[in-house]
Amino acid sequence: MSDIHERDKQLFTIQDLLAWVPPKNYRIISGGVLNVKNRMLIFGDEGSWKSMLAMHTAHCISVGAEWLRFTTTRCNVLRLQVEQPMYMDRARIDQYCLWSKKIFIAKSANWKLSPEQEAQIESRASEYAYPLLVSRSEEYIHIDESSGWESLRKNILNCIQLLPPLPLVVILDPLYKMFNRNLSEEVDLKPLIDKIDLIMAEVTDPRLFPNPIPGLSFIIIHHTRKSKVDESGNPVNLGSQDATGARTLLRWVDTAVRIDPDLYDKTDTKVHLTFTKHRNAEIVLPKISLRWDKRSIHPQIISYVTPKYETPEDELGDRGEVDLAELE
Repeated sequence: MSDIHERDKQLFTIQDLLAWVPPKNYRIISGGVLNVKNRMLIFGDEGSWKSMLAMHTAHCISVGAEWLRFTTTRCNVLRLQVEQPMYMDRARIDQYCLWSKKIFIAKSANWKLSPEQEAQIESRASEYAYPLLVSRSEEYIHIDESSGWESLRKNILNCIQLLPPLPLVVILDPLYKMFNRNLSEEVDLKPLIDKIDLIMAEVTDPRLFPNPIPGLSFIIIHHTRKSKVDESGNPVNLGSQDATGARTLLRWVDTAVRIDPDLYDKTDTKVHLTFTKHRNAEIVLPKISLRWDKRSIHPQIISYVTPKYETPEDELGDRGEVDLAELE
């Protein structure tokens, strides 16, 4: 290590950084969609299946299962939902888990298994369908106020102390219901953002926290504001700018996923997902269309389109096709 790093552990030369060993499996959702110590925003209009996607995401990362064709690393999950009473949330989770088991068993029928493995399918299916996933249903909590924040902070610390030593992902669903002040005012929103950043730093620092974990990440479920329309009355898609509240929230998050219901789908089960912000993306992120099954509350991918790189003359498929001599 360099002399400056030896004197001040917060300072790193390039050589210090390269000698430092980063944590293993820092990608929670592959491709840079969600990393350890990152923040992800999932936002959309009413009826866009945001809460279902939040529950599906929680399940996938709690077992390390594939999420919308992205690989995941198994993590602990704390889900705070404030939109439905506990009995309704329980019924929804029960339905989702029951069908997760059925789906697991159906997929295993295509595997080449030994007789011993076939006998274990039922047990493995139950472990997959009913993971260690912590939920809290609360009809009234404001995490931008001291009592609400301290209550959530206590939940987070309990999960860290009692669950396996894995990264923790906290899912807040939805933000507007647990925020008492004005989301459109940066002066009201910034203190909560600072508190989240502070606890993300605290729980990984052995100097501040007795049992540090690899990292704490947040997934925030959010809504869109009233759509703007063009001269013909058609909605205008402004990407991330359509999210409710101050721009501070969008500048703060690392990834933003917009969900739009399909306007021509009479079943109200088809939605389109667009990554409107991807600060840490390691790949070109796709545009995804999903069809939600109302019985199982599980999504089916019906379209998965990865945009190509474009130049004035041509489209380039991969970064490797760029002539290295042309780069700065």
